[in-house]
Amino acid sequence: MDSTGHRGVRQTVDMIVRYSTESDLPKIESHYGRLDKAGDPFCEVTSIQEIRFDWLIIAEVAGEYAGFLYWHLGEKPFFAPGIGKFAHIREVQVLEKFQGRGIGRKLIVYALEKLKALWTQDIFLATSETNDAARHLYESLGFTQFRKQIHYTLRIYDYRKDGA
Repeated sequence: MDSTGHRGVRQTVDMIVRYSTESDLPKIESHYGRLDKAGDPFCEVTSIQEIRFDWLIIAEVAGEYAGFLYWHLGEKPFFAPGIGKFAHIREVQVLEKFQGRGIGRKLIVYALEKLKALWTQDIFLATSETNDAARHLYESLGFTQFRKQIHYTLRIYDYRKDGA
C-alpha cells in the first residue's frame, strides 16, 4: 500500500499507473507487435505470461491502455563490476497517440518508487543515441550516461547481387 492507502495505484486526473494483470497481456502484445523479435517476451501472449506481474506496470488514460514499463531485478551485473542489487528497466513503451503527455515519465516515476521501496541500489536502462525524447526524459529524472554500446552488422549474402 502506498501513502494514500492504495495498493500499487497512482492516479492523476485521467491517468492511472498500476501493476499489470493477465487481462493486460493481449493489449501489450497488440501494442508491442508480433515482429521478428526472437526471445523478446513482449511479442506473444504465451511468452508474456512467463514474466513477473510485479515487475510489469501499465498506464491507462481514461480507462484505455496507454503503455507499459517492465523491469527485472538482479545482483552483480556483468556490465558493472562492483554493483550489488540492481534493477534493469527493460522496456518503456507508450502508444503513439499518448506520447508527449507525460505517460513515460509517470511510468518511470512509479517504477522508481517501487524499486526504492525494495531497497534497489542502482537502476539501469538503455535507449538509442538517436532517441532524443527518451534521452531527455531519462536525464531529466536524474539518469546519467553509463556507457555506450556499438552494434555491428555483416551482410554475408546479398540476395540482390547473388541472384536469389
